[in-house]
Amino acid sequence: MKIGIVGAGVLGSIFGSLFSQKGFAVSLIEVLVERVRLIEREGLWVQMPDGSRVHTAVRITSAPATVGLCDVVMVCVKGYHTASAIRDAQPLIGADTLVLSVQNGLGNLETLAEAVGPERVIGGITAHSGMPVSMNEVRYVGGLGPLLVIGPLDAVRRPAFERLLTALTGSGLDVHAVDDINQVIWKKLIANVATNCVAALTGLTGGQAVQHGATVQLIRGLAAELGAVARAKGIDVSELDDPGAFAVQAFASTRDNKVSMLQDVEAGRPTEIGTLNEVIVREGQRLGIATPFNEAVSLLVRGVEERNRLRLRDLESLGGR
Repeated sequence: MKIGIVGAGVLGSIFGSLFSQKGFAVSLIEVLVERVRLIEREGLWVQMPDGSRVHTAVRITSAPATVGLCDVVMVCVKGYHTASAIRDAQPLIGADTLVLSVQNGLGNLETLAEAVGPERVIGGITAHSGMPVSMNEVRYVGGLGPLLVIGPLDAVRRPAFERLLTALTGSGLDVHAVDDINQVIWKKLIANVATNCVAALTGLTGGQAVQHGATVQLIRGLAAELGAVARAKGIDVSELDDPGAFAVQAFASTRDNKVSMLQDVEAGRPTEIGTLNEVIVREGQRLGIATPFNEAVSLLVRGVEERNRLRLRDLESLGGR
C-alpha cells in the first residue's frame, strides 16, 4: 500500500516512521525545504517510547507531483493549513485514493470533503504524541489507547476503507475502526480544548499542570463548557459524564511532553485555537450556551499570537538594516 503523508512535522514523522517500519511505501510531503534536504541526506530518526532510537530512510519531497498516485493520503498539517495542503496534494489523489485526516479540532474533515468528496474522507484520531528534537528527529512518547482510530466521514464502510483497515491491522499496528468517527473526534476534543490552551498560556507540561490547583480548575471549567455544548449537539460519549476528570487524566498522561500548542507558541507559530476553543465559543453562541472560560482563553491565546507576530516583525526589521 502506498501512503503519502502531507506534513513532516512531529506527527507526520512518527507515522511515516511507523508505517515504513511495517513495510508500507511511504512518501512524506513537506514544504520546508531545509527539512526535506536534511532527511534526504541523513534519514529520519525517531526516539521510541521504550528508549530505542530508530532510523528510517523514508522518501521525502516538497514536490507532490513527483510522488505519483497514492492509495492513502494522510493529512498531518495544522488546521489552518488544511485547505492549502489538500490543494497542493491533488497530484497524489486518484480515483480510488482515500484521504485520512489525523488533525486536531473541528472543521478539517469538512474542508477535505469539499476538495475530494465526503465519500473518500476518513477521520482519524490518535492520543499518541511526541516532541521535536531536531529537523530530522522526533521523540515519540506514545499515549493512551490505540495508535489510531479511524472511521468514514459519511459513516459508510466501503471496500477501500476495509482494505485500509486490513492493511494497517494486518501489519500489527494498533488501529481500531468505528462507524461514527464524529463521536471519537469530540472525545479527543475534550482533552485538546481543555488542556492545549492551558499549556500554551502557562508554559506548563501536563505533569506539572495537573499538580497545580488553579490550572486544574481552569481545565475543569473549559471541559465543562465543552461538555454542555457537546450534549446540546447530541454527542454521547461516556467521557462527557465527567469531562474535567477525563481531561486531567489525559493531560497527566503526557507527563513532561510539551503539547503541540505550547510548541507552537514557543516557536512563534500560529496556533490551532481557531479549530479548538473558538469553535466551542461559536457553537455555544449558536446554541445559547455560555462559554466564558473558552472565550477568555481564546482571546488570551490570540494575544500571545499577536505578541509573537510583533516580535517576528521587529526581528525582520532589524535584520534588514
